[in-house]
This record gives sequence, structure tokens and C-alpha cells, in this order.
Amino acid sequence: MRCLPRPDQRNGAGRPSGPDFGSKGVFSDSFNGGTNQPIAVTVQTDGKIVVAGEVGNFGGFVRLNPNGTLDSSFGSGGVTTVRFADIDSIAVGVGTQTDGKIVGAGTGLPGGGRIVRLNSNGSVDTSFGSSGFVTLTFTPGLFTLLPNGKMLVVGAAPGTPNALMEQFDNNGQPDLTFGTGGRAPLAMRSISALAVQADGKILISSDAPGANPFFPAGPSAGSVARYNSNGTLDTTFGSGGQAGVLAAPSALAVQSDGRIVTAGTITTKLSLAGDSAGFGVMRLNTNGSVDTTFATHGGTFTGFANFPLTAPFALAIQSNGDIIAAGEAGVSTTHLMESFALARYVSTGQLDSTFGTGGRVTTNFREQCHCIRRCANAAERRQNYRCGQQQRRQLHCGTLSVAVVSS
Repeated sequence: MRCLPRPDQRNGAGRPSGPDFGSKGVFSDSFNGGTNQPIAVTVQTDGKIVVAGEVGNFGGFVRLNPNGTLDSSFGSGGVTTVRFADIDSIAVGVGTQTDGKIVGAGTGLPGGGRIVRLNSNGSVDTSFGSSGFVTLTFTPGLFTLLPNGKMLVVGAAPGTPNALMEQFDNNGQPDLTFGTGGRAPLAMRSISALAVQADGKILISSDAPGANPFFPAGPSAGSVARYNSNGTLDTTFGSGGQAGVLAAPSALAVQSDGRIVTAGTITTKLSLAGDSAGFGVMRLNTNGSVDTTFATHGGTFTGFANFPLTAPFALAIQSNGDIIAAGEAGVSTTHLMESFALARYVSTGQLDSTFGTGGRVTTNFREQCHCIRRCANAAERRQNYRCGQQQRRQLHCGTLSVAVVSS
């Protein structure tokens, strides 16, 4: 399940809004069985929503109308499926170009992946790459469409100690102005989230321990690295280009003033009776130092009543500066994550008491397997493809759900 925080109404008519979307704010469909899971979402300028992930064990792209119904003018009944690999394909990211065409990257078994471009009606654009596809020589874990129309893919290649990124022109050719031949190595082995600043600099987070100011030797340690737009490490950021953060980030967001918000899972208790974990949100200054004006010493922990295990997977910054963290909630490590969790913070890092109950919202969507979320990093994608897929199949989980939350 993925959530779309409701856009500010000043963004124009035609945008989706809470209870007016789908059925009571939720779109759900099992697409006649198989494994279905959303990974990434983009909203077109006309308010239509493109959801990318897996549909029936294929890489899937689903387009919804602004009211949460399937767009019958797209693909077959609102759905286009493609193969990114030999077995069990899944899209890892999606974006919409200025001409309305849709690009996405994906992977599968036994590894590797491809980029695909779709026409606005959902058909494969055969003018792109080779018959609509660009083959990657590594396994993609993250993908984004840059403001200049170029495409950035981040992942891991066999035999390389660290992750890497590759940039492509809007026609699918390697961008030779980026790195070496379009490819640049990363300063980290694993990847977990990606964001791009307004100036074109690239932020990539890792769950590998960094110089963490909160838990220097703790299991929650993570780091954020910043790269220049040409793929080189920006050594003016943090310490030698990297900054330690409160928790291994699963999401990054950049505020309009350039400050960087991270969200990850923090485990507060490890015991035989059960673990406890919640949202860890932190903010960095533009130079990578901890923003001590945010919450308590730069970071905050948010737990959810009746849900000892919660994990964020997305961040959004609203036009007024409020910060939304979205994720999932469960009751134990032996029980699948069963509910959607949402927290909203004011710009100074405190929970927004006007939102939900004490700044938090949890919603159960029947038995729709809300353990589904983006795998933490490229290594996890290769070693434990789709984060416990076999377990979910045994439980007959296969509904793709998208929610839109009113502000």
C-alpha cells in the first residue's frame, strides 16, 4: 500500500482528495490474482496517478483517474505489464516526462534490470532504446526522473564492492557528462533512499553505519552522502561527503530552504517478549551538519499506540513546511505489518496535534498484507527478493492498494 498526502489545494483543480478518492479514500484491486504490490507513485500534471510496482508477477504500471478509478484509456483497463528480468519482474521507480510519456526502471530474478518508456496511453514506446527498453548491466534499486528530463538509476553490480549510479539522457543513451561513460561509483555498499536537490545535487542514503551523532556504534546508524550533478562526491557535505543520521534512512526529502529530512526505523527495545520500533525523523542543514533547531537535538522518535512495530517508508514536505512521514504498523515480528501509519510534524519537529490523534493516524485495510514495502537496499533485493514474497503467497496476499489522505 502506498499513500499520497493530499496536495495543497492551491496546486489546482483535478487533484485527488481524501474521501472523494476511490472507496472512502482508498483504491484497491487484486487484478485477478497473482502477486501485486505498489513500489512508487507519481502524479501527472492532469491529476492522474501512475503507480509502479508488481502486477501479477510482472513489472506493472497502473494509472488511476483523479477520483481513484482505473483509467481505461491506459494500457489494458488501466494496467500495463512488462518484463524487467526473466522471472518475477518488479518496477522500482517511475516518473512522467514533460511530453506525458512514462519512464520506469525495474528488476527481477536472477538479477539485472531494464528501463522502459511508455507512451501516454500505456503502450511501450518503441522509439526509446531498443524496442522501448534500455538494458542495465547492474541490478537497480532506486530510480528517479530528474528535472532536466534525464534518468538516474542507482543499484549494485556483481563484483563491485560499492553501489553505483548511472545517468541516461531522455532518449535512453548514457549521459557522457556524468561520471565515466555515464556511470559513477558510490561511497557506500548499500543504498536505501534517493532525493535530488533543486541545484541538481544528488542525495543517497545507506544503512551502513556512518559517523552517527546519536548512536555512534548502535544498530540504527545510517548515513547520507551527497554527490555533485556530474556524479562526483561533494566533499563540502558532512565529513568528506557523508553525514551520519539518526536511523538508517528509508526515505529522504529536501525542504524548499535546502535542509534535508530523513526518516528510518528506530528500535527502542530488543527482548524475547518482542521488539519495539517506531519512526525516527531527523533533519540536516544544507552542509550536512545536524539541525539542532529541529525537535530534540535534531531528531525525534514517534511510536504508535497498540502498534509496537512501525516503520516509515516515505516522506513528503507540505507547502507550509509541515513534514509527513508514512509507513506501516504491526504488533509483533511474527505478525505481518497490518496497518498503514502516518505522522505529521510541524516544521520545528514536534508532532502536529491538529492532525489525526496527537499527530498520528493508523488505518487497517482488511487483510491486504501491509508488510509490503520497498526493500531496504539493492543487496536485500538480490538476497531476499521482494522482502518475504513466499510468506505472503502462503497467506494469499495480493491486493494493490493506494490511499489519499486529506490534509
